[in-house]
Amino acid sequence: MRKNLFGRGYVLFVMLLLVQLVVFAGTPEQVASKTGLDQDLFATLNVQVNGTKLGVFIVAVTERALHSRVSEKLLETLRPYVGKNVLYVNPTVESVVPSFPFHPGDFKVTQDGAPDFVPTASDWMEISKGFLAGVFVLNPGGASYGSGSEGLLLMDGHIDITRPFTISYGGQLATFSIQSYTAPSASTSSGIASSPAQPPVNVTLPSQVTDLQDALTTGEFTRESIASLFNLPPAMVQTFDIAARGTELRILLVLLSAPVRDASFSSDLLTSIEPLIGTGAVMVWALSSTGSPFTPWSFFVQQNGTNYVFFSDASFVELTKGFLRAKEVPAGQILAGVIRLPKGINLSKPFKVFYGSSSASFDAQ
Repeated sequence: MRKNLFGRGYVLFVMLLLVQLVVFAGTPEQVASKTGLDQDLFATLNVQVNGTKLGVFIVAVTERALHSRVSEKLLETLRPYVGKNVLYVNPTVESVVPSFPFHPGDFKVTQDGAPDFVPTASDWMEISKGFLAGVFVLNPGGASYGSGSEGLLLMDGHIDITRPFTISYGGQLATFSIQSYTAPSASTSSGIASSPAQPPVNVTLPSQVTDLQDALTTGEFTRESIASLFNLPPAMVQTFDIAARGTELRILLVLLSAPVRDASFSSDLLTSIEPLIGTGAVMVWALSSTGSPFTPWSFFVQQNGTNYVFFSDASFVELTKGFLRAKEVPAGQILAGVIRLPKGINLSKPFKVFYGSSSASFDAQ
């Protein structure tokens, strides 16, 4: 069995903040809001065991997962396993019990092109003592939060978490499809920075982003046509039209500088973005006629050879509900939000906005 994380009887029990509440009563959006995890990084399996509901909270251990609301001790535990095909597994029940019939050996992980992976004891590492034996411990939040345990599933070369995979337990299953972040390459950058995000800002969600969805998802999608459609200077507009694996993703970028106030957007949209105009921000609309994977965390900004990546929710503002935690754009719909440019960006000089490997340039304001 792999070495556990204990010494002299010390119990390292560092469950994610309030996870018991959101696992049993929350939607994925609520879980994401409570934990700070992107929705593509976690799943919950709810299993009935002898009349008791067992919630199994599973998190893919990636760099993005480390920027969620986890305790410092759990952060230290997870950090060495980033990029090593590891899952954090947290079974919980609503009552306080010393043990529960939870059996880590009953998991199975499947992935196209790979043999089914049924872990043995040597593929697990205990975080809370007795995890493999079904020992449960009182939640640090108190008895009202129930009890549970924690462990790490070390999948090594059996499963590649950068590709879709399915994990099952007790007849329940969940599929992970982790959105890839295309890191800036050496050919386009001499460095990477994570300049502090601007202070959080709240805006009122507009009742709708646009009533021109059909025209935008099926019509001509160039900066000139979109600028003309919304009465915007072409220099403030950029578009991406990305086709991959039978899907099409269209991304509209609008620099929120002063002329935006005269654009032919709805009055409530203009009211929503007003606090952001002139502050160093780019409005984003993601559209698809087919439905397409999409996440705002694949954006980064480049200026003077340095790439600025995003690690904070405050770097984005939602204009449609769910933009921040989106994994895909449904067919015929629009997801919208605002990128708040990092403080390290000099607005008096040109900069580029990247989505994966696609890029668009904006000149100085």
